[in-house]
Amino acid sequence: MNLVVDLGQSGTRVKVDNEVISFDIAKNSEETVVDTLERIFQKVPRQQLTHAYLSLTGLQGDVRDPRPYGELCNKYFNSKSVCVMDDGVASYVGALGNRDGVVLTLGGGVVAIASNNRRFGHADGKGPVFGDFGGGFWLGQSAMRRAIATLDQRESARELVVLLANELDEYLALSNTTGVEASQLCIRAAKTVALGADSGIAEAKEILESGANFLAITICAAWNKVKLEGVVPFLSIQGGLSQSALYVELIQKSVSETLSFQYLNGEGDHLVGAPRAAEKYPEDINPLLKWWRA
Repeated sequence: MNLVVDLGQSGTRVKVDNEVISFDIAKNSEETVVDTLERIFQKVPRQQLTHAYLSLTGLQGDVRDPRPYGELCNKYFNSKSVCVMDDGVASYVGALGNRDGVVLTLGGGVVAIASNNRRFGHADGKGPVFGDFGGGFWLGQSAMRRAIATLDQRESARELVVLLANELDEYLALSNTTGVEASQLCIRAAKTVALGADSGIAEAKEILESGANFLAITICAAWNKVKLEGVVPFLSIQGGLSQSALYVELIQKSVSETLSFQYLNGEGDHLVGAPRAAEKYPEDINPLLKWWRA
């Protein structure tokens, strides 16, 4: 029996053989990735899971030492073989398989992974303080900041105030406006912003347009690290915000101003991509994917 984990900034999915369990536990700035995983594993029934495939946000493109992850899986599930990878790798393999190109993973955060002839490029995935421009946190924060400033008579984004009425009520009820709850509120607000843009709210669309321009730069940066002249890459956009057809269209339009590409809808997500990546790369891909074996 195998364990597959998809840890994100807005929640976690765990797959035990063919059963998928969702947890309202996300990576946050107040604990390490290993600590977050331990909280998740405490909720998964103890059992023998020989192989574990971990797709993890929060690594910022560098798995570093896989030992703590392997030992944690061994402790809870007696795992003997653990593959630890940046979530961008799982997203890439799930979306494009063996094709060369770029996969943009667009959730609460942002990461772009490019691959060409078994070489890899990584862009952004720097977290909400230093990066993740155009991701869910960024979109929600940008809109919430303008709406809150409007309530404070420092802005005039009345459309956003109306659009984000529920989120503003949550904001006013926060006991700590700088903690994890505030960050999660921004990520949740991103979906409302995207829906508002889809319905024609100009102020929401402006934010999506700005985000799309940032994301186009991220996509091109990842590809430039591995590109060969004359190669037209495949491009796929994954993650929760990829469900916004308008946002995907805006990103494609912005990318096309710099880079020719072939767009593909992803074949599978992180839960599909993580075990496929482990099978495809039985040895380390430093620093994006590393193995621990008992």
